Amino acid sequence: MARLRTTAPPSGHTVLVVDDDDDLRLTLCRLLEVDGHEVLSAASGEQALHLCRERSVHLMLLDYFMPGLTGEDVVKQVRTFDPQVQIVLQTGYASEKPPRQMLRDLDVQGYHDKSEGPSKLLVWVDAALKTYRHVQALHASRSGLEYILNAIPELHRLQPLDDLLLGILLQIQGLLGCPSAILATLVPSGAIVTTEFQEFTLRIGTGRFDHSEWTRLSPQEQALIRGAVESGQAHLGAQVILPLKAGERTLGVVMVDNAVKDRGDLHLLEIFAAQAAVAIENVRLYSLATIDDLTGLVNKRAWLARLEETVQLAARHDVPTSVLVLDLDHFKAVNDTYGHLAGDHVLAALGSCVQQQLRRSDVAGRYGGEELVVLLPHTPASGAWIIAERLRAAIEGLPLCWKGERVAVTVSIGIASLPSAAVPRPEELALEVVARADQALYEAKRQGRNRVVQSAVTDPDAGVQIVH
Repeated sequence: MARLRTTAPPSGHTVLVVDDDDDLRLTLCRLLEVDGHEVLSAASGEQALHLCRERSVHLMLLDYFMPGLTGEDVVKQVRTFDPQVQIVLQTGYASEKPPRQMLRDLDVQGYHDKSEGPSKLLVWVDAALKTYRHVQALHASRSGLEYILNAIPELHRLQPLDDLLLGILLQIQGLLGCPSAILATLVPSGAIVTTEFQEFTLRIGTGRFDHSEWTRLSPQEQALIRGAVESGQAHLGAQVILPLKAGERTLGVVMVDNAVKDRGDLHLLEIFAAQAAVAIENVRLYSLATIDDLTGLVNKRAWLARLEETVQLAARHDVPTSVLVLDLDHFKAVNDTYGHLAGDHVLAALGSCVQQQLRRSDVAGRYGGEELVVLLPHTPASGAWIIAERLRAAIEGLPLCWKGERVAVTVSIGIASLPSAAVPRPEELALEVVARADQALYEAKRQGRNRVVQSAVTDPDAGVQIVH
């Protein structure tokens, strides 16, 4: 194999010259290297096949008549493992098959008569490499579309907004192979982006944007993001800016470092961005229907639906499941002393604290007023007690203040767990377990508040036994 130094800027293409005439092969290699191509050479069909398997070859200039494997033999074997390499057959014998017949019978892209000289050959080279670039672009577009189609079901799965945003960013990075990307929304997070926007908050960042803040972006990057949001159009440059639009509304924006080289790639990104924006809007609408605005926890209706589903499965498969009911102690006194705005502040802090202390599989909800509920799947009574005590201690230690004055709050918690044995009417278990947890809560209140009380059922038909 011979490789000679290029004398022109690299073209980015690799050309394999196959000919058993050493002088002709060397001359042709030098000619191609002047055009900036990386050139490989082979003196036989066997060597050519070996190189095609070892290297990524874009174009093969293949002599038709050679000892051993002929050019026709090489073409047929190459096409069994590489359908994209462009092949131009060369002939120096008038008795060989006519060009039209060769082009019809073999998967080749050109047929050159060596007697016509190098100028005609270079025309074939330019045409074949142009075709190769088009084939690669189509392949990339098809692969990109397949990637997007495979990613879309995951985008439209109902999930927490932060999980969805991270998934969008990782999918874009997977589509482009870029190291750094960022997804920004408005302050407050989750607000709809309009042309009369405030400052951005960076929700998710990777690579050089990891742990970044909006103010740490360069003025040029900030201006690019603002411009893309105002215009609603993607920006293609050193950074690619993608508005995430649902209809006429822009919900957010993605910025990617040095990823997109042509408009075809940008079109694929715009298709993905449109799907991502719809997924964001669906999550937002779902949240409006299921999330309590004040506490950030799921509302009563959504929580009960999740409870019923979980309890049915737990009863069917004999899986331990528990429920907590929490109630703020002396909450009326907080409202009477500091006002209802202070009470709302306390409830918001309570919801955030509860959410931070729970596992991802747990479901916390606002049941009504100052009463919260927590569903603990796959959790026996002993595990529920540990979680309840952790919640009680965390809430007691909350550093709450209102207008400079500290507000001390505590909670009472009742626990109930599903019976370990199968029950005759599992459809009634959901409300029954909540009722037992609520009864345990009132026992905690009776005992002096700021404590955890557990309810246990020794026999499904034997009633409720309170365990302190």
